[in-house]
Amino acid sequence: MRPPVLDLRALQSLVAILDTASFTRAAEQLNYSQSAISMQIKRLEAELGTRLIERGSVLRPTRQGRQALGHAREMLRLNSELRQRVAESEVAGRVRLGMPADFAFYLPDTLTVFAERYPQVETEVRTELSDALVRSVAAGEIDLAIVTRQAHSPGGTRLRREPLKWVGAPGSAAHRQEPLPLALYPENTCEFRQAATRRLDAIGRAWRPAYVSQAFAALHSPVSAGLAVTVATPSMLGAHLEILDEDATGLPPLPEVDIAMHRRPGRLGYAARQLADLLVERLRTTGEPGASVTP
Repeated sequence: MRPPVLDLRALQSLVAILDTASFTRAAEQLNYSQSAISMQIKRLEAELGTRLIERGSVLRPTRQGRQALGHAREMLRLNSELRQRVAESEVAGRVRLGMPADFAFYLPDTLTVFAERYPQVETEVRTELSDALVRSVAAGEIDLAIVTRQAHSPGGTRLRREPLKWVGAPGSAAHRQEPLPLALYPENTCEFRQAATRRLDAIGRAWRPAYVSQAFAALHSPVSAGLAVTVATPSMLGAHLEILDEDATGLPPLPEVDIAMHRRPGRLGYAARQLADLLVERLRTTGEPGASVTP
């Protein structure tokens, strides 16, 4: 014979009583009458066959009550989680997210989690350079944009900060060439390029744009072949690239860059707000394995 199922409302009352050390305050908290909450505890104790609360000048759990309290908290948590998951599965609509192409490569885990939580939400990802994305989100063309914060486009929610480093191929002598051959993003679109060229100009080091592309993947090839030097964050490095020692190469130190999230003007829809919260949680607190930033 199956044992009877315990009443979650009675477990909720048990938690409230022991948390507040008062039947009266627990009843007020749960919007029950005191007689109703007392009856719930009596039925719960009868079903479990033991006293759960020591009634005296101070209410406290019995030994069995302490054990029941831990299980009650977990059952209530699971109840809330189930309700939330069912509610989330009913959320529908579309979210438009923008990010640089190189950054999009590092977000599949986050987008997978979001898709599992909200299977009826369509996520549209647009890849452009940060400068264009900031304009798009300001115009309301996309809901969210993850970008490298530019000097001329500040604001947004800062997700993380990463250092910029000079990068080359192991054993390459590209950094000794005059003028210095650089693999760069297009002019006036990239904080990485601005930071590098300003620092080089400040120390009087001649340079030339040897390779120009909007994607780090395209710049990777000439740099890994020893034909040029580029600028990246440590987490962007893949095979055949290494950080160049500034003291050994004479290259100037570079600043840090901020990765920020911009939201379109006005109130975001529920799905867009949930994706924004998930991105903040994963990129600000833990990031993703290998997560990088791009201009």
